[in-house]
Amino acid sequence: MRISSNVVGGAALTLGVVTAATPAWAATNPVSAAATIGLGAMTAVYAMWSLIARDPTKDHWALSVVGFVLFLTPWVGGFAGTAAGWVAWIAGAAITVLAGGAYVADESDGATLQDEVARQVAYLRERDEILAVRRGATGESATTV
Repeated sequence: MRISSNVVGGAALTLGVVTAATPAWAATNPVSAAATIGLGAMTAVYAMWSLIARDPTKDHWALSVVGFVLFLTPWVGGFAGTAAGWVAWIAGAAITVLAGGAYVADESDGATLQDEVARQVAYLRERDEILAVRRGATGESATTV
């Protein structure tokens, strides 16, 4: 089952806003406040871009990277075990899984499209070769076909 890009973007936007608002409702230290505000805002920006983009593949990749960084931040920033740490772990894991899955699905769609274009080009080349052989056999010029 494939999840819509709008669902991924909306969920990431919600998680980003909640993460950025963490210092408003949870006790935080300066490092955890900076990390949750900064990475939450970055998540929200990439999520909005993915919602308005015609091809959100690169935005989904960026979201998955930001989500993974958010997931690692409590250990790196030294606020593991706090409320901000739990928010970062849960939101980071959810964003990474959702956006990573959407990225993989987007890439497979792109590969399918590339295969279809390659098949169409091969068909057109083969058709042109057949027409050229027919023209040569009948002595017609290219302009009369």
